[in-house]
Amino acid sequence: MKEINISKNIIDLRKQKGVTQEQLAVGLNISPQAVSKWETNTSQPDTQTLPLIADFFGVSIDYLFYGQDISYDDIYEKVFKKVSAHEQMSKSSYEDALKISGYAHHGISRGNLRDGSGKLYDKPSHISDQNGVSLMSAKGYGAIITRAFFENINRDTADLAADMFSVLSVKDCLLVSMAIVSMSDISYNELKDKLGFDDESLRKALDRLIESNLVAENKSKHKSLGFTYEIKDMYHTCLCILLATIEMQRFSLKGISCCMGYGDYPIDL
Repeated sequence: MKEINISKNIIDLRKQKGVTQEQLAVGLNISPQAVSKWETNTSQPDTQTLPLIADFFGVSIDYLFYGQDISYDDIYEKVFKKVSAHEQMSKSSYEDALKISGYAHHGISRGNLRDGSGKLYDKPSHISDQNGVSLMSAKGYGAIITRAFFENINRDTADLAADMFSVLSVKDCLLVSMAIVSMSDISYNELKDKLGFDDESLRKALDRLIESNLVAENKSKHKSLGFTYEIKDMYHTCLCILLATIEMQRFSLKGISCCMGYGDYPIDL
């Protein structure tokens, strides 16, 4: 990866063009102090200003970053640059990542994820063949899984699933788990209000989840909250993805059937 040096590249471009800091500031409708901070590397231009600077000097944004135009042969670099232009873990970064995943699914399926306007379908689109599985929706869920992933499934996978499913098969336990996932460190009273459970039903479900090691009960720092609850790390991501997949099936009305044939995905039992 080339070294990024925006401050030096702005200085070099300004000197090459015979432009003062004040003239650049006027051209960009910003203060001369902002330009000075860029050039001393005290601050960096934001993502909205970078295209304006590039346009002012008649260069690409790549040039501002690297001092030369970069030809990307690796699509990973393009994807990284696109998504990382947003604030880390921001809503816009997730939305861009979903769109990029949608393009990948669209390429695999040769077009079954888009409507006539070119937008991603809200209705889930699913494909599966001997090479893998891809499941996407504009609602915000996506999975692209290669065949190799399924080749790692074995008895250890079944053991973990059995531990989780044995307790989640009890509807009250599943509802409590869903409520805990929806809110970080949810209190007993918040659970009770959210679910409309009586004390006996809620306590019974919580005790079973805690005994099964799916849920942790923690004493809150705020005495008024009493105890709070969270899904343990081992199961949190599993439960989130499981619920999202079930919701995807429910949302698609008739469900999405996998067209895999027997033996397509060898499972080591």
